[in-house]
Amino acid sequence: MNLVMCNRMKNTNFGFGWFVSCFWTVFALVGMASAMPFSLTDSDPASPEFRKNYLGSYGINAAIEPALEREDRGVYEEVLPYLSDNPAEAIRILENAIEPDCNAAFNFLLGSLYYMEDKLDDSKKQLEVAIVKHPTFRRAHRTIALIYARNEDVPNAIQHLLKVIELGGGDGQSYGMLGYAYLNEQKYRSALGAYQNARVFAPDSYDYKRGQAQCLLNTNQYEQAIALYNELIADDPSESEFWLLQANAFLALDRREETAANLEMARSLGNEDFSNLSLLANIYLQQGAIGIGVDVASRALQFAEPKNVDYALRQLDYLVSRGFAAEADRVIVAFEEWLEPKLGEHDTQAFSARRALVDFRLGREAIGLDRLEKILEVDPLNGEALIMLGERYQEKDMYSDAEYYYGRALSVENSKRKALLALGKMEVSRGNFGEARKHLSKALDLKFESNIKKYLDQVEEAWRNTRQS
Repeated sequence: MNLVMCNRMKNTNFGFGWFVSCFWTVFALVGMASAMPFSLTDSDPASPEFRKNYLGSYGINAAIEPALEREDRGVYEEVLPYLSDNPAEAIRILENAIEPDCNAAFNFLLGSLYYMEDKLDDSKKQLEVAIVKHPTFRRAHRTIALIYARNEDVPNAIQHLLKVIELGGGDGQSYGMLGYAYLNEQKYRSALGAYQNARVFAPDSYDYKRGQAQCLLNTNQYEQAIALYNELIADDPSESEFWLLQANAFLALDRREETAANLEMARSLGNEDFSNLSLLANIYLQQGAIGIGVDVASRALQFAEPKNVDYALRQLDYLVSRGFAAEADRVIVAFEEWLEPKLGEHDTQAFSARRALVDFRLGREAIGLDRLEKILEVDPLNGEALIMLGERYQEKDMYSDAEYYYGRALSVENSKRKALLALGKMEVSRGNFGEARKHLSKALDLKFESNIKKYLDQVEEAWRNTRQS
């Protein structure tokens, strides 16, 4: 086997391509988590303007609603003068006049007045009676849908909104409410259709555009989402959420420079958190802007919580793997200040192992070894520390010491496979291809990976060549 092949196998970095891909995907998904239902503004059913427009007049649509009979005229004419200016008096009159067998129109009228007074339970009772008496009572269905929406009973709100539309009441507000209800149910395609219909009636509605854009984003229609977020940003450039959500669309299309620009805009508007800053840092690192990437990664740690430790450690791994040990050391300073004090023992040990690796890369040999030994004093079965010590001694050609630590790591279940791979690589570096193939075969039995299989094939070829020579 030639020297080039041996060196290529000795320096194989198992899974690095997978690591980069996985690291990118993790932060993309973090960004997507911000695409949640928004707070309503111009279509908020609790607002007075919405209620006024949505409920409309108190007149009767005889085609689909109960007609007033001759005997009903007296009550209706008595209450009519008070409907707009004195709802309390209108309620008093209707409460005295309503009987079990009265016209459903009066139950609806009283329910609507209760709704306008925010007496939602009383309103719902009257509206339910009206619907039982007259199932096609469209405005009763519409008002009770509002009550369910305000009570966050989304399935029942949807049921009554669909009935309103079935009965010919498909106006912008009904479709807009239906879109928002579907959005809350994460039924994005149904929500998208509803919002598209709503915008036929109100193309400039802030809420309808937001809802449609969010649905486009969640149905992977990224170009259309970007275009609509351009409109929303023009409407309100100070809304950082629009910049962030559009950034997700750019990211999905692998338009990284535009993603970074949007994240920077959101940052300038005060929207800084660990997820957004870590994603921004990762883009800079991937694009080779290491200095600014490290600055942003360090800033991100000021917002980190224990649940973020894996992401932060991956960023350190990335820097060290690419040879940026000094830059990783800068991130470590921020990690020590902002995140380490919040960590439990297990995560603290994982961080200490990364610090040791950086120490080795920066020539702080004794400090690095001391860190790993301290980890093992607390946790003698810390597989990561054992393997790192083994690798360190292997790099110094102290093979017996390396084999000792690798052997200890073999007894740790979640480190067994890594220890077998490390032993296999060590034997390759020593030219012991027969021993190497044994270790690598066992590692492959534990978990199949194509790159390890390819590596094993190369080792077996080298082993056969040495036996034939």
